[in-house]
Amino acid sequence: MIVEGRSWRRHSLTGLTAALFITASFIPLPRARGDDRARSSTIPVAAALSNRKNLTTLQQSPSPSSSSRSTRRRLPPPKPVPLTPPEPVPIETGEGKPLGTFFKTLEDLESSESPGLQVVRIIHFGDSHVASDYWAGVIREKLQARFGDGGPGFVLPGRPWSTIRYAQAQSLDGQYWRTDGLRSGEADGVVGLGGMSLESFREANPASALATYSQFQVFAATSPGSDCLNIQVDDANYHDLTSHAEAVIPPPATPATQPSEPSGDSPGGPREWADPAGLPDLADPPAPPVTATQRRKRRKPTPLVPPWKPWPAGSPLDLLELANSAPLAAAPHRISIRSSCGSAARLLGVELLSGSQGIVYDTDGVNGAHLSDLERPLPELRRALLQQSHPALIIVSYGTNDIGMAGFTAGGYEESAFQILSKLKADAGDASILVTGPTDRGNPRRLRRISLQAAQAELQPALRRAALRAGCAYWDQQAAMGGPGSMTRWVRAGLGRTDYVHFSAPGYAKLAGMLYDQLMSAYDNFRKSESPE
Repeated sequence: MIVEGRSWRRHSLTGLTAALFITASFIPLPRARGDDRARSSTIPVAAALSNRKNLTTLQQSPSPSSSSRSTRRRLPPPKPVPLTPPEPVPIETGEGKPLGTFFKTLEDLESSESPGLQVVRIIHFGDSHVASDYWAGVIREKLQARFGDGGPGFVLPGRPWSTIRYAQAQSLDGQYWRTDGLRSGEADGVVGLGGMSLESFREANPASALATYSQFQVFAATSPGSDCLNIQVDDANYHDLTSHAEAVIPPPATPATQPSEPSGDSPGGPREWADPAGLPDLADPPAPPVTATQRRKRRKPTPLVPPWKPWPAGSPLDLLELANSAPLAAAPHRISIRSSCGSAARLLGVELLSGSQGIVYDTDGVNGAHLSDLERPLPELRRALLQQSHPALIIVSYGTNDIGMAGFTAGGYEESAFQILSKLKADAGDASILVTGPTDRGNPRRLRRISLQAAQAELQPALRRAALRAGCAYWDQQAAMGGPGSMTRWVRAGLGRTDYVHFSAPGYAKLAGMLYDQLMSAYDNFRKSESPE
């Protein structure tokens, strides 16, 4: 009886389910008012399965009972709004001819009367706009197309940061090299013109760069007498080198009462004197032990960086230059630097030259940099590097990160900028200096945008006055973009990024074209003024 009862109930439930299914098939499905998209719910399932596109439509079609969020469709990105070409903004020179040195070297470069002139060097200091090499790379390309390609120029090997990019070179390797920079918090000023330096803590791992060149120059800051850098070209040791060391900070004078240094035959052998001023400790400290928790968390082996040690103040320091004696074949080469110096040497960068006459354009930008960062390198070292490179033109592009900084006053900023630019001009000798004002900054929030525009309205004139007072040329980038609020139009045109600070690649190219056109316009005017009537 129990079996028969269960069988009866099972058949009754089956019949009831079938009856409900038949009844539901005759009830029309509800349709949302004014929404023709509800018709997609009546698509036959067989037809939808036979067409993957219809199936996708069926799955994504909103139901009338769904929430408002689920009924939203992802809108396509808006089409760029064409940018109205802004009026050209010329470079201001003030009194005199602040760009005369640069224009004279360009004139000599184009003239057959100066066959011995090899390169005209340009150094571009700046913040993230310069560090990316999108902006400066286009200017370099245009100048080299007209005046000749002198080579890739300055390169920081060893990938000191993950987003490093050079238009004509690649920065490679550098896993066991510490990066010390002006923006790292721990800085002693022993950095190159690029605002950074590299310190090796494992000799077997190189810092490398790949580019097309025939001549190279490796620069390092070392303790006097340090001979611990090994140069490789295309993974082979390179020994045909010229070496030059310049004492940036000479060793302290030896007191007359100090006894003579014992010879190697004396008990204990040769040893170094303990200088009260303190030479750099050449022995690297042992790496801190790795805990069990750190081992578990590590999926990939990462190098243990020894504790940072600043260069002792007042200690001897040499600027070491290593270069190839004979030119290489003009082809892609990989240059690698290995160091057994430890903390006794800092790699400052590599200069790569084509061996041909033309323009060499060095980009020395640092993300997040301020104008005041120009004063943070060791003064003696910066002066020696500038005199060695002997640039014809220095471009200074800061101000983006100075806008809205705490404690800003127009008068204080002008005086500070004047002092910084005057010191740079004195260190660079007869080099011309061009200061570019910050680009326009925007913000999606109205109040923040108003605040930024008010701050820039004070900073821009202050920087202009300081540049002209210091004998530099000045170019107003904000005006060249179209004036205050122009960054919003550049973003809508696809030329600016949505952070309203940086530019897209086409935007940097457009900005570079504007500066190049104004430089060449000023150069043509200079040639006309210099030519005899």
